[in-house]
Formats: sequence, structure tokens, C-alpha cells
Amino acid sequence: MTRVRFLALGPLHAEVGREWLDLGPVRQQAVFAILLFNANRVVTPASILQGVWGGQAPATGTKLIPPYIYRLRRTLQAACVGHDGPAIDSSRIGYRLRLGSAGTDVADFDEAVERAAAAETAGDLAGAAALLAEAEQSWAGEPLAGLTGPYAESRRQHLLERRIVCLEHRLELHLRLGDCHRAIPALIALQTEYPLRERLAIMLMTALYQTGRQSEAMDVFSAFRTRLATDLGVEPTPALLAAYTSMLRGDLGPPWVSGRFPEGPARARAATTT
Repeated sequence: MTRVRFLALGPLHAEVGREWLDLGPVRQQAVFAILLFNANRVVTPASILQGVWGGQAPATGTKLIPPYIYRLRRTLQAACVGHDGPAIDSSRIGYRLRLGSAGTDVADFDEAVERAAAAETAGDLAGAAALLAEAEQSWAGEPLAGLTGPYAESRRQHLLERRIVCLEHRLELHLRLGDCHRAIPALIALQTEYPLRERLAIMLMTALYQTGRQSEAMDVFSAFRTRLATDLGVEPTPALLAAYTSMLRGDLGPPWVSGRFPEGPARARAATTT
């Protein structure tokens, strides 16, 4: 049987072998996204309605849902032939996407992150960094790109946070391995994208300092402190001040404090429900 994969770390779609499977219009995709992130669990029509339409659901209410389910079911049945292929089941209380043998890019990301965590625990920092780089290959752009509604928007932010934590942790591993030169370009690019993310600022300060660019490291601190005051109206945190003080003392170097590891499936389970 041709393998089926559902991809959500970019535009939501399915791949059947090498073929792209269109899951329909945007709202139909949004319905499917809720089923996908609750795969093998029953989701009520009321949850789907709230997740897709929020407070702007039409007067017809949950009567909207069955036509979307019907079209999605037909799409899967036509493209995913096989006794263990994905299917949408109906029950008295709702709908369930049964994945069967189908895979997902989110599961691939989770698996690589979990393997990286195990490698780091075993002391293999280089292996952990390589596995986090592998995890990043699962991404094809903005997750659930173009989908609207409370569920898709919340899920998108959750996934984006997981991605940046993965990127941060891989770069931290490079610093801990002494590979600061390699980390600097990526840190500069990420800090441009996330200008108020403290962990990135501290890592960039550290990498610059460790490569003899102390003046630039000081500039990173000054610019970040200014952004905190201007954009958020807050003072530097103790962690940022500690890194700055270490620079002044001449002993700033990794690891300062090992950062949180990206969530794997066990850590993220609570966040996968509607």
C-alpha cells in the first residue's frame, strides 16, 4: 500500500506516495486540522464549530459540520486505498480521524527531538545537535499556512514556539561544543526575526564574546536593553544582567544555564487537545 503522510508544518495537505492530496477549501482544511491534531480521539461537532468559526458561527450551528466530514471522508477513501489507511469514523458523540499506518511531519519532528534529548542525556552533544538539525528539516514554512479560526491560530503559535525552541537549543549546543563561529550567523538572523527573545540575545552575546568580538557583544546587550525599555517598558532580567556582568568580569562562556529542551510528544500531549 502507498504510504500516506499528513503535513501541517507548512500548508496543510496530504502526500500519497509522491502525489499531493488537496484537502479542500480553507474551512474544510481547518476542520481537518482539528481532527489531525486530535488523531485517534473523538472530537465533538461543538468543538469543531468553536475551533473553526469561534464566536462567528452561523445560526445553523453544528449542522455545518457533516458536509465537511463527508467531503473529507470521500477524499481520503478515494486516495488512500488499503485496509490500514487513514479514515474518518463517526460516532454518537463526534468524529475521529483514525490514522492507521499514515504518518505526519509533526510526528517526524517529535521523534527527532526526542532522539536528540536522549543523545544529550547520554553526553553526545554533537549527535543531539545533528538530530535537532534533522528535526528542522520537517518544516516547510508557516504551520497550517493560510488557515483561520481560533484552533488553527492557537496551534500555529504553539508549533512556531516549538520550532524556535528547537533552533535555540541546537545553537546552544554549538556554543557548548565551542563552535561559536558557526552559530553566530544563525543567531544574528534569528535575533532579527525575534528581537525581544532574551535567550537569543544572551547566546549571541556569548558567541561574540567567545570569538573575540567583545565590543559587538556589548552592543547586543545595549540594543536589547533599549528594545526592552522601548517596546515593553521593562528592565533587563537577572539572567541578562548576569551575562552582562560576566562579560565585564571577563568570564562569559557557555554553558551559562542550559535552556529548556524542545517539547516532544510526551511533553506536548496536554497541548494537543481541542
